[in-house]
Amino acid sequence: MAKKEKTAVVDEPKVFAVVRTAGKQYKVSAGTKISIDPVEGKPGDKITFSDVLMAGKTGGSEIKILAAGSKSLGVTVTGRLVAHKRDKKVLIFKKRLKGGYTKKQGHRQDKSDVIIESVSL
Repeated sequence: MAKKEKTAVVDEPKVFAVVRTAGKQYKVSAGTKISIDPVEGKPGDKITFSDVLMAGKTGGSEIKILAAGSKSLGVTVTGRLVAHKRDKKVLIFKKRLKGGYTKKQGHRQDKSDVIIESVSL
């Protein structure tokens, strides 16, 4: 039997960022697709996320993190708006025992799909 040669896997440094939009935080990197609360624009428009909470690089055994408190990091995150859609339906059901009261209601949240194009440190 022939022995298998071990190959070393070298991870390329990957840049990531944590952005805040509409009160929610998302960890993104280039090529990530996120579904966020609706933003204005047409599909194909570019979106720039200005509220970057944290950014860093991962790769191999080292991790570098830039963290910001109240100051700006100077990191820009850009993405492209893919589509506007509606999320899955959430059912709300209310019932009072011995009262004959029932109420069934549904809700679908509007969402926007965004693909992150670049995170530049």
